[in-house]
Amino acid sequence: MSIDTALTSAMETIPDCIAAGYVDMETGMLLGANTSDPDDADVLDSLAIAVANLFQGRGVRAFENLLRMAGTEDAEHPGFGEIAVFSNDRLNIFLRTREYPDHVVCYICRNSANVGLALTKSHLSLGPVAAAV
Repeated sequence: MSIDTALTSAMETIPDCIAAGYVDMETGMLLGANTSDPDDADVLDSLAIAVANLFQGRGVRAFENLLRMAGTEDAEHPGFGEIAVFSNDRLNIFLRTREYPDHVVCYICRNSANVGLALTKSHLSLGPVAAAV
């Protein structure tokens, strides 16, 4: 299965999902993408550049170090595994893959999405999407 097919399949299960992307943080490249609206394709391209900063920026690293010092961060698997960002009209879900720690799957949902269900379904889709790489 191709990465684009895996993202399409994931979008069908995640409530109110309008776009999905697969980002390599090392290169900043969008390796796969799918959108329900062609206008959202530009958003995914911009998002790919911002994802690395979101997961690996100085502020996030400092926060992770504080968690590690407090003993609440797993030293074997450093870094955030998931980040959810709420904007005016969107829920943005970013999930780091276990198989490829420098890869992140991004889902963009309408703000009408059930947050718990969107997070659960996005987690369930992570394995098949990562396996398509």
